[in-house]
Amino acid sequence: MRHLINDDGTPFESSELQTLHSELDALDNNGRSEYRNQNASVIAKHSAGKFLIVSGPGTGKSTLFKGRISFWLEQDSTSKILCLTFVRKLVADLDSDIQGDENLTQAQKDQVEVHTLHKFARSIVEQNHGTTEWRFQPHFRIIGQSWKDVVWGDVLAFHAGLDPGLYSWKKFEEQLHNADFDEAIEWQNLKETYFKLCRFFNAAGFADLILRAKDALAENTNLNESDCFIIDEYQDFNAAEDALINQLVNNPRGLLVVGDDEQVLYEKLKSGKPNLIRNLYRNNDYANGMLPFCGRSSFHITRSAGHFIQQNRDTECIEKIYLPIKTDDDKPKVQVIACATAPTAVDYIEKFVADNKTAIGERKAKLAEGKEKDAFLLILTPAKEVNFYGESKKKITNIAAEYQAENRYFSEDYYKILSYYSLANNPQNNFTFRKVLHYENIAMAKVHELIKLAMQKNQNSCDLEVVEVKNATQKTNDIKTILEAGDQTIGQKIESLAGHISLSDKKRLKEDIERKAINQEEVTEIEHQEEEEAELEEIEVKKMGAIELMTIVGSKGLSADHVIIIGFDNVNMSRVTKNAFYVAMTRARKSLHILTALKSGGARQAHDFLEQLPDEHAEYFSYKKSNHTKSQLQGKQGFKDYLNSLNSMSQRRS
Repeated sequence: MRHLINDDGTPFESSELQTLHSELDALDNNGRSEYRNQNASVIAKHSAGKFLIVSGPGTGKSTLFKGRISFWLEQDSTSKILCLTFVRKLVADLDSDIQGDENLTQAQKDQVEVHTLHKFARSIVEQNHGTTEWRFQPHFRIIGQSWKDVVWGDVLAFHAGLDPGLYSWKKFEEQLHNADFDEAIEWQNLKETYFKLCRFFNAAGFADLILRAKDALAENTNLNESDCFIIDEYQDFNAAEDALINQLVNNPRGLLVVGDDEQVLYEKLKSGKPNLIRNLYRNNDYANGMLPFCGRSSFHITRSAGHFIQQNRDTECIEKIYLPIKTDDDKPKVQVIACATAPTAVDYIEKFVADNKTAIGERKAKLAEGKEKDAFLLILTPAKEVNFYGESKKKITNIAAEYQAENRYFSEDYYKILSYYSLANNPQNNFTFRKVLHYENIAMAKVHELIKLAMQKNQNSCDLEVVEVKNATQKTNDIKTILEAGDQTIGQKIESLAGHISLSDKKRLKEDIERKAINQEEVTEIEHQEEEEAELEEIEVKKMGAIELMTIVGSKGLSADHVIIIGFDNVNMSRVTKNAFYVAMTRARKSLHILTALKSGGARQAHDFLEQLPDEHAEYFSYKKSNHTKSQLQGKQGFKDYLNSLNSMSQRRS
């Protein structure tokens, strides 16, 4: 069997892929591992300057990256290599693997940089102080998720006649993502105002950060010090990000682009364009390669996911081979569970946690010690807020919270106080001043008046001789004095702070300040952490505890021993794409549980994805809270019949 490489850049022919699929699937365990390793090794050492790799979930991207990096360094010891991805965990894992590679010298390790795309873009814009047209002062700030609407409200205030419903931030952000701006005079004026306001605030949003980085690279080619590049998750790039990458990798010594158009997740979140990777697949300038074997998920999970994604495939989709690395294993089939209510589903999760309490505790300890990277259990939900579980929402949230390694995120109260303190130390920071005006509940009309006046006078907000500015400045100084008082306990300081600003959770705030004091020494680090959290929030990603409750989209790039998907019904899963569900399934290594809970958010039946699961690799159960037992049902039809019987009983009772 030949390796899955087309040197001339032509797409793999469907008939050949089908033949190879059959031949690879006929291999025994040793044959599969040997082929996987040889195929990856040949790709890693291939002479092609530009290479596109189609890589399904769990098929060994990280190993390939390390092999390609070693190859490039062997070919030219002076190479500088840049790896870019959306996934923070991959950055941490790959960087850790590179630093721990005994085959590389420290000098070689220092020639490899691994970043998220947003962090790289921020670095480029910072070094260039913005662009020639839109300059920034040093140390510009990021407009995080929670401040986007506030800033856009400031923009709209300059155009009072426009309907906010028609001229929304969401619509403008989509134009930023697409690097394609509406030619209507209203949108052109809004765009101009937004960029002027960003310059006044010395701040940028994540979407326009990408555009600014592309322009900065065009203006100053010295900003790009790399000659070899690895671009990951290319299927989720939008037009603006693609333009940035094209500017970055112009005439590279080595370029490896990796993705899978069946794992597209960010079409709605940030206008990801799967056609970009499909076009690259047909571009003869790139050699084409493929990784066929999933080594992450168990036999039944891989088979189920592979079967699922093959149903009703998009005709434009890149055809690929996706097979389990083993011919069978002792792991369970996919578990599809029918529950009468949301509390029943939560009880199922509680029982699973109780049955695995020792293993979960061990994972929590190892995560804290840095000896493990993955969660034991991911609980994946179609919606960020699990409101469809009603009163059971808090219980399911507490299940995950109990096993967090630490309380990693600071409270809103903490960041509020940080803003006041930061402004006291740097009153010229107009973006922080804007935050304080927001916290002070100054009327929008007055805030607009102050911003407009400062911009007209070319002054900082703090220099305005108006009562609102004087009062805010005085309060920031008072708060700074309280925080720096050496003769008060944290509790006493919080009581004093409460006399100046409203606090929603004093207990949580006390824990936050005990963990990280707000002082001049720490303030820069804390603000940097705030922006890192904003980046995670931008694509709904978070760091790992032993048990995590997160959205399906937020699970991108993660894996866990066990995965429980909730909300698998005709109501709550209605907006989840087929690709997103495929990604959710393939996060699981050992077991996958899919829960349908009737009455949650009005659910009356399972989602239609049920029909696309293979019976030979899935088992169907009912679960009863009263005796904590699950009973096997007669396949898919038995599952549907059970749900119908529950609905009938519910109707008779009502």
